Amino acid sequence: MGKERIIVAMDIGTSKVTTLVGDIDNVDNLYIVGFGEAKTRGIERGVIVKSNDVVRSIKESIDMAESTTGSKISSVIANIGGYHLECRNDMEEISFENPKKTITANDIAELTAKATSNIADEEHQIIHVIPKKYILDEEYSVIDPVGLYGSKLRGEFHIVLNKTNSYMNLKRVIEAAGIRVLDFVANPIASSTAVLYPEEKDMGVAVLDIGAGTTDIAVYKDGSIEYLKSLPIGGNQITMDIAHRFKLSKEEAEDLKVNFGTAVVDYTPDEIIEIHPRGSEEPIHISQRELADTIEARISEIFELTLAELEKEGFIGKINGGIVLTGGVANTIYIRELAAAVFKTNDVRIGKPKDFKGFADKIAYPQYSTVIGMLLFKKNSIGVEQMPVVDSKSELNIFEFGKNLIQKLKNLF
Repeated sequence: MGKERIIVAMDIGTSKVTTLVGDIDNVDNLYIVGFGEAKTRGIERGVIVKSNDVVRSIKESIDMAESTTGSKISSVIANIGGYHLECRNDMEEISFENPKKTITANDIAELTAKATSNIADEEHQIIHVIPKKYILDEEYSVIDPVGLYGSKLRGEFHIVLNKTNSYMNLKRVIEAAGIRVLDFVANPIASSTAVLYPEEKDMGVAVLDIGAGTTDIAVYKDGSIEYLKSLPIGGNQITMDIAHRFKLSKEEAEDLKVNFGTAVVDYTPDEIIEIHPRGSEEPIHISQRELADTIEARISEIFELTLAELEKEGFIGKINGGIVLTGGVANTIYIRELAAAVFKTNDVRIGKPKDFKGFADKIAYPQYSTVIGMLLFKKNSIGVEQMPVVDSKSELNIFEFGKNLIQKLKNLF
């Protein structure tokens, strides 16, 4: 197992920084062989507000991941999200003098460069240029035209952008933690990669990744990405609503939400929860239905904002594959039923990450869709030999790293 078979992904979220070390075997299976997680400090609603605090959180997550592998991490693939994300769909074409021209990779590169040249500016950084389909001679729709004959090649692309300053700030804090950034993957793309099935992408599907600080929306149709959007609202707003209503600290409100929270009042038992707030000699008593009322109101707002976005973009009636909920808030009891009521469809499911092995007891949950999706996206999009995560000047002993990983895999399985 050489270093080129290893990928490291880092999900810098509003509530936690998660680092996963993935190993790709000879038949293209993804094994998670390292895990690190730390509480995020310094990020609000997906935006860096205290860079030094974020750097410390990154270091803690990296240190933990290194301790599980016994090896030093020098480079990562990182996520990028927040309301600065934008998307555009573009179509470009090139013609050839030879009517029987053999399409090459250089032709694809020229077509892609032509698409990106139309949107290049100082305010935006291009994160992804994802081909949706290619059309030869205005007749044949193909997925991969390389090696085929044609006199004209047209490409349809989905382009994901981020504000340059936001991009540079995120890159800076990761590098300040002593880690090199190899690439970025947009949150909605990563989460969708982890939870969706090909048939859902073909039929049309909307993915809602509801995290602590943001709600990321991705819409797929005819097998490819059509639209993405990030809303600055998430689970932290639910927590603060609970804290204000019941006069609790943020930590107490979060515990109450996680341990007793449900998303639909009508399905919630009329029971009383006893809480012992810090600094108070007397316990307080909270109705579980009042707690559910608080949670239902905020999640309903998230769904209604999403529905408005889908209606505005003309996707209502086109997402026959339904709605997939993922992210930490998707763990809320009865959230599927609430989504079905708001979106007026029974085609709602909870999306958990798939197509990986190892650490399933820790990470086979909706809150890890983004970080696992980053590994899967990079594995599927380019050869792993192009994804080194270890600097040649690092202190890592490759032979020892390989031995450690092999032994951990034996222990896991």
